[in-house]
Amino acid sequence: MGFYSDAWLREARSRVALSPEQPAAVTYLVGADFDKLADAVEKAIKAALIENCGSLPAKHDHKRLVSICESTGVWDVLPPALKSLVKEIESYHARAEHERQRSDATNTTTPDKLQRYFTIARRLIDYMEYHVIGNDSVLRRLRVV
Repeated sequence: MGFYSDAWLREARSRVALSPEQPAAVTYLVGADFDKLADAVEKAIKAALIENCGSLPAKHDHKRLVSICESTGVWDVLPPALKSLVKEIESYHARAEHERQRSDATNTTTPDKLQRYFTIARRLIDYMEYHVIGNDSVLRRLRVV
């Protein structure tokens, strides 16, 4: 694991360590669970940027994850399933912000779908650690600054 990214990856893993425990047939409020998931994905992506240049440049300190990935080259090395997760997390951020402005926090999803997101998020964290941060040739190709 990288010197700079270690704490970020550890925190990302702790966010998705325990997936939500809910009956499969029940629809429930997922705001807090999805917030943890979104935060973990964001930290995993930003960990690679931090490992590349030692800190997170201010121009990448925002929640537009697809934009961050595309502008730095991370997008080019992500498999399609992980790209889909990043897109979903970004759209969740946009929906959550819109709902906060409307004061309507009724975002729900099925437990199975949320469980799938948690599983894919764990894969994203592992992928970022071993295939991006742990691979010098990939890490050097990132355009962070």
